[in-house]
Amino acid sequence: MRLQNKLNPHSPSMALKKSYWIGIPLLIAGLGWYGFQQWNKAPESLVNTPPSQTLEAQQLLNNFQKNAEQSNQLYLNQVIQISGTCIRSESQGDSVHFVYLGGQGNGDVLCQLESKQDLLPQKGDAIQCKGICTGYDDLTGGVSMNRCILTPKN
Repeated sequence: MRLQNKLNPHSPSMALKKSYWIGIPLLIAGLGWYGFQQWNKAPESLVNTPPSQTLEAQQLLNNFQKNAEQSNQLYLNQVIQISGTCIRSESQGDSVHFVYLGGQGNGDVLCQLESKQDLLPQKGDAIQCKGICTGYDDLTGGVSMNRCILTPKN
């Protein structure tokens, strides 16, 4: 009788084995799809994120030039809001836009904008920008920020 159970394709143990062959690949495919969605998820906009620091672009630049190590502890990977004078703005294609804020011949703050702006600021415009500080570049003598948004000047 036991031998007949093993050979019977309609036995409960055979049905369980068949469900494994269907269920495990479906589970793996579902986990793969979830992982793919999370990997390609766009970062959240900084519009509603309050800045941890608010300061002038020249002050941020001076702080990094005086003591980069201490400034990294204060500003690196933090959402900060800076204000200053636009030195220049440029676009690279349709999706990458940069605004350079005010150094006085000794570097500048590079703000990579999060999204396309209808109008980029012009040279000499007083602007305010919020973004994530990505650090100081010894080669250019400037500070970089990314995911920046232009905010209304207070």
